[in-house]
Amino acid sequence: MSKLKFILIWCLLLGAFVSCGDKEDEENPEPAAELDYLPTTKGSTWAYGGIMPYSYRITGETKVIDGKTFYELEVTQGTQTSTSYLRKEKGVYTAMGLVPNSGNLKIDVLKDNVPVGESWEQMHTIQGAETKRVSTIMEKGSSKTVEGKTYQDVIHVKVATTYFYGGMQVVDPNTAHYYFAKGVGLILTELESLGQVPLLTYDVK
Repeated sequence: MSKLKFILIWCLLLGAFVSCGDKEDEENPEPAAELDYLPTTKGSTWAYGGIMPYSYRITGETKVIDGKTFYELEVTQGTQTSTSYLRKEKGVYTAMGLVPNSGNLKIDVLKDNVPVGESWEQMHTIQGAETKRVSTIMEKGSSKTVEGKTYQDVIHVKVATTYFYGGMQVVDPNTAHYYFAKGVGLILTELESLGQVPLLTYDVK
């Protein structure tokens, strides 16, 4: 279970997953919104610190996965670099990739059109365990100060995860909290007792 939880935490921290799919580009993605909650303009970069520092940049490339076009992200953590993908469609931000031995996963990391107090639920199988991820919009249009910088028009998403493993049902005590600022992206990940991953620097092109 500890190995399983480590993999899940790592994926949650990144907010995107290691690369998947090998189809050639078959369609043009939707034009990037000028001010949405996860910008995808080519050359944009973000760097995070805290309990698991990492950075990523938008390469400008796209890939068609299951008939849908995703933007490509190059993610760096320490000396390792991987590729992740993100799709934005009608206010839904979907990260997709491949976690070892889990198959292709699609995670709706944010739905900016969901009202405060409402939730969405997703089920996945990772390392042989069924996982239920319930995401709830806690706040919208608020301000949030991270590393001394105050961001406006922030959406706060709470994610509670339950594992179904070996006949057991385990609720992860470390509920995840994500804060997305309009025009900036993910500004803070909080994993309660595990710590935080704050945005340190960013450059949205």
